[in-house]
Amino acid sequence: MLLDSVAYSIPHMLLSSTTKSDDSGVYIGIDVLFGRKIYWDAKRSPRHHILIVGPTGSGKTIALTAITTRLAKLNNATLAIFDVKGEYPSLMKFFTNKNAFIWDVTQMPIPICSCGEPQEDVIYNIRLFINTLNLLYKLPTYMRDQVHEQLVRLCRYCHESTLDNALRGYLVEEPEAIHTALNIFSTGSESSVATHLLHQKNTVIDLSRLFLLDPKATAVATLYILKRMLKTLGGLNTSSIAKVVLLDELWYVAQSAIEDLVNMLIRYGRGYGISLAMATQSIDDLNPYTDTIVESCGAVIALSSPSRSYWLRLAKHLNLGKRGIENAVKFVEQGIAVAKLYPHEKPLYVYIDPLD
Repeated sequence: MLLDSVAYSIPHMLLSSTTKSDDSGVYIGIDVLFGRKIYWDAKRSPRHHILIVGPTGSGKTIALTAITTRLAKLNNATLAIFDVKGEYPSLMKFFTNKNAFIWDVTQMPIPICSCGEPQEDVIYNIRLFINTLNLLYKLPTYMRDQVHEQLVRLCRYCHESTLDNALRGYLVEEPEAIHTALNIFSTGSESSVATHLLHQKNTVIDLSRLFLLDPKATAVATLYILKRMLKTLGGLNTSSIAKVVLLDELWYVAQSAIEDLVNMLIRYGRGYGISLAMATQSIDDLNPYTDTIVESCGAVIALSSPSRSYWLRLAKHLNLGKRGIENAVKFVEQGIAVAKLYPHEKPLYVYIDPLD
């Protein structure tokens, strides 16, 4: 079970070597070379975003959860977690000692509109939905226009329906896979409950069932919810972090919508009260915008791997020289990482401590 790995053993060299250090900021873990505690002062960083890279079994999910829950707690912020593996409800309970609101989009569809919603918001949501669907499925112009007209009509009369039922006659020429995506969106008076709670509570958006059916539909759901949430939070105009958004297994979004992801990172930086925390298995998942994404993150962390090619591809992003790569290859225990934390340019060898 995943929670068993939360208690992965502390590396032997750390058991008697921990020393005091500056404790301002988010606790990351313990320096494996010098035994001191490592913190990241996100408040001073011009970039609040986090990128974690690590192969399967390296402790990536635990590291991501530990760091983001601490960041949220330190800033009195709420978390929104896009969960494609079904692991985060139990992880949130373990790390925060509280139950998060679980939103399973296959059971509670994503709202396009609700009764009484301002017309300008409804039009924005409809356009956002169509643009997101088009990004993944490449709809003809005439079809996008027809879908727009039908959704405006449904929302105007508060007609409650999943979009698969409402739009099936308009998308007969499209592959059957698109209907998986349509089935998790809805119009209607009761459909906005989840989005309201999303802004108020720690929320796990459970995409695990959907992900097994269709990763592309999962990317549609993720992008639509994320963009609606960022639009709302973007009006906060604050330099302090109000929302921490966790995107694990980033590749399923990046492979279809990497440009959208880059635009979000650049737009929603400091001054918008948002921290995007992302994890993926390989730095290559972010091509061709790897440099831009890394530069948009104040904390870049790569978890252990014995693969020299893995570290060679990461070297320039972590400021690793030849000796640094040789050191990194030697650390193969779960939870060990190389981290570059703003404002420091030198890489740190750190054990990502799952416990406060």
